[in-house]
Amino acid sequence: MRLQMHGHVRVDSTKVRGLLGYLAYRANEFVHVDRISEALWDDDRPPDPAKTLQPYVSRLRRVFREAGCPADLDRDNKSYRLTTDPSIVDYHQLRTIVRKGHRARGGGQVREAAELFSAALRLWTGPPLTDLDTTWARRLRDTLTNQTLVPAHCALLDTKLALGDHDFVLEQLPPLLAEHENNEQLAGQWIRALAAANRVGQVPAFYREFTQRLLDDLGVRPSSELAQIFNEVTNPSRPAPSATNRAGTPRVTPYFTGRADLLHRLDGLLLGEDRGADVVALDGPPGVGKTTLAKHWARRRRDQFSDGILFADLAGYSNTPLVQPHTVMMSFLEELDVHPSQIPDDTTERANLLRRTLSTRQVLVILDNVRDSAHVRPLLAAIPRPTLITSRRRLTGIVYREAVRAVAVPALPQQDSADLLDKHLGGRVAESPVAIARLIDLCQGLPLALWIAGEHIAARPQAPIDELAEDLAHTRRLLDAGSHGDDDTTTLRSTFSWSYHALRADERRIFDLIGLHPGTRFGIQAVSALAGDDTDNVERLLDSLVGAHLVTQERSNRYLVHDLLHAYATAIPHEPAETFSQATRRMLDWYLATARHARVHLVGDDHDVPELELADAVEPMNFDGPNPALQWLVSERANLVACTYRAANLGYHEHVWRFSACLHPLSHYEAPQDLVEIHELGRQAAEHLGHTAAAGGCLNNKGFVFALLNDHASAGLCFEMAYEAFTQADDTRGLAVTVHNTGVTYLNLNRPAEAITWLTRGLGLNTRIGSEWGIANSHRRLGDAHTELDQLADAQEHYRQASYASQRAHDPAGHGTALSCLANLALKRNHIAEAIRYGEAALDELDRAQVNRGGTAMVLLTLATAYLAENSLTKANSMAYEAVNTYRDTQNVSGEIDALVLLGRTLAATGETTRAATAWTDATVLLSSPTDPRASVLSELLTTSASLPVPPPRSVAQADKASSRNKVTGVTDPQASR
Repeated sequence: MRLQMHGHVRVDSTKVRGLLGYLAYRANEFVHVDRISEALWDDDRPPDPAKTLQPYVSRLRRVFREAGCPADLDRDNKSYRLTTDPSIVDYHQLRTIVRKGHRARGGGQVREAAELFSAALRLWTGPPLTDLDTTWARRLRDTLTNQTLVPAHCALLDTKLALGDHDFVLEQLPPLLAEHENNEQLAGQWIRALAAANRVGQVPAFYREFTQRLLDDLGVRPSSELAQIFNEVTNPSRPAPSATNRAGTPRVTPYFTGRADLLHRLDGLLLGEDRGADVVALDGPPGVGKTTLAKHWARRRRDQFSDGILFADLAGYSNTPLVQPHTVMMSFLEELDVHPSQIPDDTTERANLLRRTLSTRQVLVILDNVRDSAHVRPLLAAIPRPTLITSRRRLTGIVYREAVRAVAVPALPQQDSADLLDKHLGGRVAESPVAIARLIDLCQGLPLALWIAGEHIAARPQAPIDELAEDLAHTRRLLDAGSHGDDDTTTLRSTFSWSYHALRADERRIFDLIGLHPGTRFGIQAVSALAGDDTDNVERLLDSLVGAHLVTQERSNRYLVHDLLHAYATAIPHEPAETFSQATRRMLDWYLATARHARVHLVGDDHDVPELELADAVEPMNFDGPNPALQWLVSERANLVACTYRAANLGYHEHVWRFSACLHPLSHYEAPQDLVEIHELGRQAAEHLGHTAAAGGCLNNKGFVFALLNDHASAGLCFEMAYEAFTQADDTRGLAVTVHNTGVTYLNLNRPAEAITWLTRGLGLNTRIGSEWGIANSHRRLGDAHTELDQLADAQEHYRQASYASQRAHDPAGHGTALSCLANLALKRNHIAEAIRYGEAALDELDRAQVNRGGTAMVLLTLATAYLAENSLTKANSMAYEAVNTYRDTQNVSGEIDALVLLGRTLAATGETTRAATAWTDATVLLSSPTDPRASVLSELLTTSASLPVPPPRSVAQADKASSRNKVTGVTDPQASR
């Protein structure tokens, strides 16, 4: 890049010249120092680019002053901008003149256009940025040459041909053709210039040589446009190819990424010694890259097909009419140099001629974008193998009947997705790695989505990537991205629409209904509820959508739809609207009724969530025990949460508070934070209905979640409000629950005396209503409070009463928890054998209950401590490891810290001090506050880890006493879910 200056000023420094060229190319826009350093230094960048660039910037400013150049360098934070009139930069001046030339040519001023193009080309005095030899500079030189210089030459040559100056073209073209020997536009101009000079006899030889070079270098045949120029020149009477003629291999994309396993598989199927398949059908969802894969494989293996490649797009999924086999046969025969007069009109005879013509040639046939088996079957009968087919639909017809091998093309893995995006954006991906990662996650491995997102950002070089990524993160925005250019059909929405409109009416209806589902994962029963249809018919229709690659089957009766396809389905207009409103109500009814059935197996009390009268007949699922009920709730958690929000938005208040109650058993599984807002929505819905007891239940559940999150102040406030609601509703059961939970809050705040007062009140209320489950929980928590006060005999009696009450309530989880408490108490009293006996019994009960993993983790900690105390180190180590993993799985960070501390002790006791130090380091990283009493314990352990003695049993229990008060217990307290 050069600037026009007053006088000649010598710039000796290569880097200063490079800086000038780069900023001149990006004139009048701020460029970050990281981008500048990439252009100037490539991978050998200075550690502090801003500091290194400063002297070069100063010298360049001095050059401007000495030369009297109307330009300056502005700085904004870590970015520089060359502020100048673009007309004094040769590159921008060239582009301006070329645009004027095209306007003149379009206005019929051909001679003026030729003069303008000539003036523009005189500004190109050599390759740009020759002072830089970085990857960026080399790439830019190639880009400017191919996208600016060569098109300018072509524009001038076309204009000269229009003026009849073919001598100029014949003189100027040879060096250009020598440098750009595969450029079809230059080749076409040479053919036309030869014809204008009465040298038509030289055209066939040139065309054959050019065609062979394309095959050798690129694995493609000339485009239909060049073939048409050749035909017009050599055979003026021959008709031009049909507009629907799609024969001729398209250009291979330069952005092909990954797919090594599929390329290898195609090698084996089509080129292996035993030729495992003569015909391979690539199928996959829209935008997954089937055509790109087929073309890339053909290009890599072009040497295996000495007579070339025949390619046809059959427009099976397109905004144009289907290309019929009859037309494809005609195109292929013309490609094979069969004169049109020799091609029969009858399809059968045409197929026979094509088969005979291909039988003696080594040709690969690619049939792209096939609608279905019927669409392609006539061509398979006319084409000797090998053949490569692509389709959005699984072509089961020809797979079963024609021995075609089907190969599914999956989404790109994450790393390949990142590489593909990087190819579109180049060094810009480093500007905002977080935003790029979000885009990759949004596109979910769909190459077309990644391509569109990349081009959307690349077309806006001045806009920050993080802002563009945030914009595209709204999936409907991404669906329509790509329509800013000259073709508004190159969007995900239009691409998806071709698959959608190819479906039958009943298949489209099921796809529409999937758009009503709040999540992208769903079971067949949920879709049956949406459709108001039996599962057998819905399963058949879902199988069709699986075959069309619009839906994926994850496992038996479980399906997945890509986020972007789901967004497309969501945006489809629903007519009539009331029908789809009824479908949504059926779905909400089904999820709520099934969640009620699951909850019954997961709570110890006998107080059920009141059944809601269903608006339409649905068949909710039933469960034969706690394990399948819990598995369903956990797997459907996201959908249940989304249904709660959907019900709230639609004003289905009776659904909302019931969803809140049914979701409460999930408080101990995964992160419970999202349930805080769910319970608040439930409270608001219950209050809207005037259902005070239900509002109290939601407040109680919300407080319980806050307690799990160690926010005991918020928990206490919720329990206080719940107490008021239950008092107003005269609900003794609710009062028993909230009084008990208030006592637990005081216990968590290390105020055991006050806790005993409230817990004793709760015990009285539970006794009054005859709730054995509530009685057991009250006794257990009273045992905890007395333990804190070191009143161990009282604590033991309460734990025993808790054990008896849990057995009367047929509550194995509560019984296991009471036994766990007795084990901890025995350990505290240094009764190691008793602690192990109670602990093993507790573990058996909790395993049988299968609903209290937090409690299981606590028992594992107790047993690990007890086994360590009796020097059973292998068992201690095993229990500690399992406790760490259980707390980690349930995302209980505080419990995980305790388990890691103990794991380190068991490892140190076996002499594995390095692994012990690793466990303690991991625990230290997890600490959320330096004032946590475990911080000093961990610091001391790490300091002495090289020669750590094995602590005696009592000191182990005492060392962990302080931390136990901060831990989130995994015990399910009573809940009021009305």
